[in-house]
Amino acid sequence: MERGLRRKSVRKSLSRNYNGPTWIPSLSSRGFTLVELLVVLAIVGIVMGGIYSVFVRSNRVYISQEEVVAAQQEARSALDILGREIRMAGFIAANNKAGGLDPITAPAYAGSADSAIEIAAVNSTNRTTTLAFKSNLDGTDTDLDGTDDTEAVRYIYYHSDHPNVSRRNTLTREVLIWDGGWVDPTGEGETVFLENIQNLTFTYQLADGTTDDNPVDLENIRGVVISLTAQTSIAVEPYEGGKAIRARQLISNIQIRNLGLS
Repeated sequence: MERGLRRKSVRKSLSRNYNGPTWIPSLSSRGFTLVELLVVLAIVGIVMGGIYSVFVRSNRVYISQEEVVAAQQEARSALDILGREIRMAGFIAANNKAGGLDPITAPAYAGSADSAIEIAAVNSTNRTTTLAFKSNLDGTDTDLDGTDDTEAVRYIYYHSDHPNVSRRNTLTREVLIWDGGWVDPTGEGETVFLENIQNLTFTYQLADGTTDDNPVDLENIRGVVISLTAQTSIAVEPYEGGKAIRARQLISNIQIRNLGLS
């Protein structure tokens, strides 16, 4: 009996004096406090806002450059065709010359049957700039009658303040061929050649070395400087900020090969 009581007393004493390790929750198992979550969300929001801002800006710049490049490429292609055709003004098919099988006997638009350039004028009233000339453009038999054909080409630029709003800032082209008379082989008449033109000027170089935008004697024309300013079809984002129409200017100096040879 005494021995049993002694054992119980020892156990109680050991339990009262036990100083071994106890379990304490670690930091990793506690989770986040509300303040910590709010701080993290604020930092993530700032970073995402910056990323979005950069993305939007980059996208606007990309669209802007795409519009500018498209306008410039279209203008360059149009200027190349325009220059190539003007350079050949006065090149008449052999059978359409005097003494040929089908000589030209009348002008297509103005001037005389012998005029290489029929119109080279700026009309300040109608707000148009017109250039019309005769040429064997491609040296081919357009109407398939067995002989080369001479074409009459007319370009009309409608200024930005033209009375017809739908025509403003456009360049149109019309081609007729001589077949016993001037006829339109396609029946299309005047068609839009280039749109979104901010400005187009023809500065004619004359035989005496002077220049004129509106020459009186068309027989003295020997060359032409074409200045074409193309613009974007919509307002785009400039580098300085905000939206605006952006423009690109192209200039070409054309020497007309077949004028002043006689």
